[in-house]
Amino acid sequence: MKPIAIDVDDVIAELKHALYASLKKRYPNVEEPSQWSRFDIHVRYGIPIKEFLSIILEDNLLATIPMVRGALKAMHALKDSGRPLVLITSRGYAPPAITNAWLNAQGAPYDDLIIVPEGKTKAEAAITRYPEGFLYMIDDYPKNLDDMKSAGLVKNTVLIDQPWNQHRQDYRAGVSRFDSLESFVMSLQRENFKEHLKLPSLPLDMVC
Repeated sequence: MKPIAIDVDDVIAELKHALYASLKKRYPNVEEPSQWSRFDIHVRYGIPIKEFLSIILEDNLLATIPMVRGALKAMHALKDSGRPLVLITSRGYAPPAITNAWLNAQGAPYDDLIIVPEGKTKAEAAITRYPEGFLYMIDDYPKNLDDMKSAGLVKNTVLIDQPWNQHRQDYRAGVSRFDSLESFVMSLQRENFKEHLKLPSLPLDMVC
């Protein structure tokens, strides 16, 4: 049974707003996340990458950020479908213990965690452990999805809507682009994909 692959930051972990607050203290010209039209925002604001990553670590963001609203229940629904959940995150710059502790503190269900080493793509990090690939790959960065497709690891890709991925109009709202993991899971249920995933129902008040 192929697993479902899920990104961490700004898919299940609410990083962008905490990151904005940390950057704003040091760089007054930094705009709100709604204006971040590119993924590599450190380039947009002329922040050296090492300094950018050190800010995240110095301010302990990865250990203190909240979960995205509805993400925990959505993860439980996917887990209850019987499909393994594999979290894949590009946090190779941070000690793995930080992410493990955060996930455990949140009560997040998952079967495996891949922390991508710096200099590698998510596809490169995943292919040796999951050569048969994934049923779905859910991410907010289109390049990660492109890489996974090119490597033959996934056919069904889901883009979580963020300001930095608006240029990818090939991802259609409600089809392959969703405003949250929760919305994607509820779409599966509405479309009666229960035979495909055996998803349990979620409360209607979870709709974003």
